[in-house]
Amino acid sequence: MAMATWNRLRDIFQDNEHSHAVTLELEFSLVRMEDFPNVSTYCKKLKELADQLHNIGAPVTNNRLILQLVAGLSEAYNGIGTLLLQSNLLPAFYQARSMLTLEEAGLAKKAAIGASPVIMMASSPSSSGFQDGESSHEV
Repeated sequence: MAMATWNRLRDIFQDNEHSHAVTLELEFSLVRMEDFPNVSTYCKKLKELADQLHNIGAPVTNNRLILQLVAGLSEAYNGIGTLLLQSNLLPAFYQARSMLTLEEAGLAKKAAIGASPVIMMASSPSSSGFQDGESSHEV
């Protein structure tokens, strides 16, 4: 009787394990950077899902993790995504995460520079102090 109960519990657990794996696989494949406030939280979510899949016997290889990481990138990161995929060997996850974090910092810096007010003086004949036809070179 005890053995039958144990076998039944094992079967239930294994059934749940497979359906949990399917759910995690789906969630892993649908992770998109747009759903997160920054690169770090995006990468953290992917790594957490990969670790959960590993824990239930469905390990995610580094290559698959990098491919999913790149597939889920937002448009602003297309350049770095292409760079990650063009190497003969895909980088380790932590290296890819570092590259994305650096790219994020660069994009933030560019956005900050673009948003800062720039004072430009328009040089028009009426604002230059010279009359029509005059120039600073005339003596």
